[in-house]
Amino acid sequence: MHPHQGGNAMVSLGEIDEILSVYVRPQTDPLAVKMLGPGEVAPMGAKSPVQDFGVPFSLCQALALSRKEGWTLVLDKNSQSCPIALAGLGLVKPDEFLSGKFVLAPVNQAQEARKRMVACLPRFPFGKYQAVLISPIKTAAFDPDVIVFYGSSAQVMRMIQAAVFSSGKALTSMATGSGGCLLPIVAAMLEGECKYSVPGNGDRRLGLVADGEIAFGMPRERFEEVVKGLKLSSEGKQTYPISPGYLKLEYSMPPSYGALRKALLEDSK
Repeated sequence: MHPHQGGNAMVSLGEIDEILSVYVRPQTDPLAVKMLGPGEVAPMGAKSPVQDFGVPFSLCQALALSRKEGWTLVLDKNSQSCPIALAGLGLVKPDEFLSGKFVLAPVNQAQEARKRMVACLPRFPFGKYQAVLISPIKTAAFDPDVIVFYGSSAQVMRMIQAAVFSSGKALTSMATGSGGCLLPIVAAMLEGECKYSVPGNGDRRLGLVADGEIAFGMPRERFEEVVKGLKLSSEGKQTYPISPGYLKLEYSMPPSYGALRKALLEDSK
């Protein structure tokens, strides 16, 4: 497994996979994702949709096949069937996409509204990359730019708690109900920050994302921080699965919560 620098420590993909298994318990494989620049090649064994299956895949299909079936896939512009992902990954010139003149779901949306919506989606500059490489982190033979995790809202909550543990800085996200697979990859890499994303229709129809699943992406520079945050926040009583201890009508709040409540009430007299 490849080591990754984060802060002053090194963390390997094997360690990340183990930590996620212990503290978050994913039902499908967390994914290593790397954008390949001009001249970069995929590792041996990576499958190309057109070459190996005779048809292009959408990005959300590729993510699903990798996390559910364990495949390592490489998709260049000719292997991508989704125009939204083609533009978002910077594999094609985005002008026609950004014009809003091509009808996308919802098919009854006004062109100006659609134009504003597609402009909101994160996008790599055209020509910077030539392909996207996707693999489960437990078998990845490359250094990923970002790790993408699909889980329940409670599992993604734990990832968010881990990401904000050290700095206390809130994560930000955006949603249009479309292009949800781009945010945890493209926005995470562009901003160097962890991102959570509500999957769109393509994720659900083609990638078979479950109703309750949310995507989470952490860029390379945050690997060590999130791993450390998962451990420490768990020690600080933020755990998964969630204890149902507060369902009863009468309960005792933790002492510090009680003290804060008392201080707030007294200060508000």
